[in-house]
Amino acid sequence: MFAIMQLETDERREFRRKMRSKCDFVCKFCQRRFTKSYNLMIHERSHKDDITFTCDICGKTFKRQDNLKQHRFRGQSIPC
Repeated sequence: MFAIMQLETDERREFRRKMRSKCDFVCKFCQRRFTKSYNLMIHERSHKDDITFTCDICGKTFKRQDNLKQHRFRGQSIPC
């Protein structure tokens, strides 16, 4: 009727920790770790000042193009 749950041992916990995916991609600026190279690439752009995307309507600048697109989309209903 009743199930008895076995408590996790230290050995089992260590095994599970080792089986987790490794963070193979490390930011060369801040050492933040990522599991995918694409995410690292996007993150490293935030450290560079020379890459900016500018809104042609209001002049606001963004370090990421997807943030500019989101700004433009929101701006369709709300003026800048």
